[in-house]
Amino acid sequence: MWNIIKPGMSPKEIVKTLRDFDGVMFTSTGMRDAGQSDYKNRHRIYDLATLAPYYEEMGLFSAECHGGARWHVGIMNRREDPFEEIRMFREKMPSVMLQTLIRETNLWGYRPYPKNVIEYVVARVDIDVWRCFSFLNDIRNMRTVAEIVMKRGRLFQPAISFTQAEWTTDDYYLSVVDEIVDLCGGTDEIVLCIKDMAGVGSPKRIAQLIDTIKQKYPDLVIHYHRHSTDGLALPAYLAAVQAGVKIIDVEEDSLCRFYGQPPILAAHAYLEEAGIKVHLNRQAAEEAVQKVREWINQYAWAESPFKGLDHNVTKHKMPGGAFPSSFEQAEKGGFLHLMPQILRVMSLYNRIVKYFDVTPGSQITWVTCSGMVNKYAKERGLKGVEHLIKLLTKFVEEVDQDFDKMEPWEQEELLQLFRNAPGDFKNLILGKYGRLPQGWPADWVYKSAFGDEWEEKIKERSDKSPLEALPPDDLEKLRQELEEKIERKPTEEEFILYLMHPKDAVEYIKFRDEYGQAPLVLPTNVWREGLKKPGDKVEFELDGKPYAIELVSIGAEHEGLIHVVMKINNKTRVYRVETPRAKKKEIKKASGPNQIGAPISGNVWRIGNPERGTIKEGDIVHKGEEIANIEAMKMENVVVAPFDAQIVAIHVKVNDTVEEGQLMFELKPLE
Repeated sequence: MWNIIKPGMSPKEIVKTLRDFDGVMFTSTGMRDAGQSDYKNRHRIYDLATLAPYYEEMGLFSAECHGGARWHVGIMNRREDPFEEIRMFREKMPSVMLQTLIRETNLWGYRPYPKNVIEYVVARVDIDVWRCFSFLNDIRNMRTVAEIVMKRGRLFQPAISFTQAEWTTDDYYLSVVDEIVDLCGGTDEIVLCIKDMAGVGSPKRIAQLIDTIKQKYPDLVIHYHRHSTDGLALPAYLAAVQAGVKIIDVEEDSLCRFYGQPPILAAHAYLEEAGIKVHLNRQAAEEAVQKVREWINQYAWAESPFKGLDHNVTKHKMPGGAFPSSFEQAEKGGFLHLMPQILRVMSLYNRIVKYFDVTPGSQITWVTCSGMVNKYAKERGLKGVEHLIKLLTKFVEEVDQDFDKMEPWEQEELLQLFRNAPGDFKNLILGKYGRLPQGWPADWVYKSAFGDEWEEKIKERSDKSPLEALPPDDLEKLRQELEEKIERKPTEEEFILYLMHPKDAVEYIKFRDEYGQAPLVLPTNVWREGLKKPGDKVEFELDGKPYAIELVSIGAEHEGLIHVVMKINNKTRVYRVETPRAKKKEIKKASGPNQIGAPISGNVWRIGNPERGTIKEGDIVHKGEEIANIEAMKMENVVVAPFDAQIVAIHVKVNDTVEEGQLMFELKPLE
């Protein structure tokens, strides 16, 4: 009765139904973006699956239950497979359209994939609604995803990345919509999404934009996605619906914290009071809200340490999905106290290099700006950070980015600003992600990033889409590579996970080979904390069979080892556990010109480079050649040889976690 749009309907049928519908429908983001924006993607299938029966009765347009960073954190942290998640939801809510969020050429990763990888993966994922965005609004980058999704008869939902800035005019956005309509062959088989990923659109601004689009494309169905960060989400939703929006994103009231979407029950009440017809089974929605209350407190540890709504998001524009992960990184790195200064630097930076702070743009902005602030803090303390902010404020706000109006010493300082920026920032300004929305940044940015090589680097700039620029991957070679790493033939789904996230997919596959379906059957408190004291017990069912695990005793620690006695279905077993004190490894720091240290704390995910492959002790490397790659905050940080040399010693291996300055290589200069 309540589900007027269901899986299996053609895109034309869906669009016609929405055009004819007099009112507004909801997409619930409770299974995906709610968890990403406020809980670092830690919500487990075990708990989210309890919402499925209510979603089946709620009358939703769709359930966003897939995509974004949930895919990556699932295999990396929760040890869950996005494919098994889809199958579970198909079984438990068969009448609900499942929705994903995809990053055009980046898919569910953080850097562009070749065209043949995109075609291979998108053709094999069972999703009904494909929301696709570009953080550059480079619609060319969506072409391959659009072609495959529409050919499969699934609903393509191209998204405009939205922010408020002096350059984001109605004419600018309308030109983006023109490109979308042209790409998709009209408006009859798509739903346009306006993706307000930071929650910065004022009610007046949103209404004006939607009215502008509807005047030119009156039959275009529009879906408005918005975060709550600025505190104005509900009035912005009312303005959007009154201007012609047919679908809005909401989440369970009990999930709402600070950065996710607006609450479903409050949105329903607010819109209906304003005379808007809302298609929602209120009772089912209320039951879903109550169900969340039964388990949400188990995730209090995962909430962002930055509490409360933040209207200043309209200045720094950090999106909801990036807030918790960046704060977690700052907490781990010991610079959480510098977050206000980092956000201020971001508000100035994003007026120098203009793009949208949504993945991977948000990671590029975060790593670049937090790196600047930390550099000044380490060298000159808090006064140094204040000096950096004054320098940037003068340049951006007082002299309107006129480099020649800065004092000579200020110019020199600006020219050092991006010298240690991450590799992805440098790739961004060279066009490796696609065409920047407002063209290339000023020449001084290139001088700052590349030093003496800046003029040569500028010659490398390209405004081609990665779809044109990247050569195809050898899929069979990659499949063989995965088979060697896991020592068996991978399944098709495992191979796709590997194509997206090579390092983390291998670790995930090995974990699941060893521990099976434990992530799916263990209650969240046990999954995270284990059994704490003798007598604690957990019971569950797996493949139709009952299981019971009981903690019997925990022995005293001796030389870093503890023996734990467990009962598994009444059979006693003893397990040996190593503590961090078992084998304490001394961390050596790089010193001297021939020792190469880690430029940033992170995970070593490559030793060598794609062209050459793995490098070994004794190999010859050349100045500027990539010899390793460190991942931090999902961004690449390339380690290069400072001169022509022979590798004398390699002190790290792939998957090691390294600290900034930790010794990685010893080199012998070539004569």
